[in-house]
Amino acid sequence: MGGGKNRGREGKAMRELPKSIDADVVIEISRLLDDRAKSAPVPVHKLASMISNSVETDLPTASIEELIVEMAMTRQLPMLFDLPGADTDNVISIALARAT
Repeated sequence: MGGGKNRGREGKAMRELPKSIDADVVIEISRLLDDRAKSAPVPVHKLASMISNSVETDLPTASIEELIVEMAMTRQLPMLFDLPGADTDNVISIALARAT
């Protein structure tokens, strides 16, 4: 009786958030992602560098990149993994990634 609403959710564990999660970083990521064109790939590394330089935070760049990827995935935005020193761009479309 009424227990069917949560069916399928019982086995899923919540993702562990960083201990020092920074609301200002999440807000800035959200603002930057919402201001982008939906078809333009999100430059993950470049965006993380911009945020770490503009927002005072103790989060390492890798944690900021992880948040950007998760938030871009939620919005189903294509992402560009623009690693420093890489010769080629690594653009991944969410639809393409799910198909493989």
